[in-house]
Amino acid sequence: MLKKFFIIAGEASGDLLGSKLIKELKIQNPNSQFIGVGGKLMKEQGLVSIFPMEELSIMGFAEIVPHIPKLLRRIRETADKIISEKPDFVITIDSPDFCFRVIKKIQKEKVKKIHMIAPSVWAYRPKRAEKISKLYDLLLAILPFEPPYFEKHGLKTVFIGHPITENAPDFSKKEAANLQFRKEYFIAADDLLICITPGSRNGEVKKIFPEFIGAINLLIEKFPNLKVAIPLVDKTRGLVFEMAKTLKTEYFLIEKEEKNSAFFASNFALAKSGTNALELSLYHLPLIIAYKINFITHFIVKSLVKIKFANLINLILNKELIPEMLQDNCNSQTIAGHLERLILDKNLAQKQIVESEIALKLMGLGTNENPSQKAAAQILKL
Repeated sequence: MLKKFFIIAGEASGDLLGSKLIKELKIQNPNSQFIGVGGKLMKEQGLVSIFPMEELSIMGFAEIVPHIPKLLRRIRETADKIISEKPDFVITIDSPDFCFRVIKKIQKEKVKKIHMIAPSVWAYRPKRAEKISKLYDLLLAILPFEPPYFEKHGLKTVFIGHPITENAPDFSKKEAANLQFRKEYFIAADDLLICITPGSRNGEVKKIFPEFIGAINLLIEKFPNLKVAIPLVDKTRGLVFEMAKTLKTEYFLIEKEEKNSAFFASNFALAKSGTNALELSLYHLPLIIAYKINFITHFIVKSLVKIKFANLINLILNKELIPEMLQDNCNSQTIAGHLERLILDKNLAQKQIVESEIALKLMGLGTNENPSQKAAAQILKL
């Protein structure tokens, strides 16, 4: 039977999740059509995007203000498109500020409404759980402790596992990938390779990458054999290319096709806080995370958020296993100091790898059915 899916994602991580979901929906229901808002990955799987997803990739309270008129116009446009297309399912992925407003406008439509990635009501604004329960038919949660927050308000909520666990690498290929990558880029076996992920938004890169560069330039004084691998993201490619020129060591800008090999070849990682940090942990890379936002946004967030950690592994384990360099601590000197300690203390690095694995298994790593398969099955059951 033909099924039409209207899927909305608003940022790079959502585009990745959406692409995996579309791929699985096509397997479980081959006669499917996909329209909505998505990025490159979702479009590669067959989604027809009604406008560029990148228009929604704005982070922070202060940063979003100048874009409000355009975002409101896109909300109306998206809702109108759903009404005219009459899909069987509307699936929204993360990006709650945009997605929930769209769903409110189509409440009278006879369409199954699904949201993927439960809002972090356990972290801030707990009353959102009741509000979202009135908007959707199904909520797909990626953390094991989330369903009860929404089920008590009558919303069917299913824990599917964290989609990042689908990216678990095949460690039997690690040695060959490491040797090949280092040979290709003339990196010696005893060279210290640090992988840096500076962000998927230009605003993030401008704030965070200079601190990463400064930290690396400080570490070179103590580790002259240090080299850097930087996986590229399309949206920030040009900015990263220009800013990386201030690194005082040899660096390699890595395309998507070589990202897995770069992870296998790296010894440590310095990551922007976010999903990319979880992916690095899957590769058993000891890492430090950092993040910095507009001071007004930080002031607002600090007054709202009720959790101690930014990284999900730390949150699940309820301790700072992975060092978090946030806001004022997101500076070159502090980052360099913590990274140096991680490099020099092999026991500390190994502990991070072992205990991260425990948290990742709680998020679904190693289960027979992956999160996208579970998500697709739950959606089609509706």
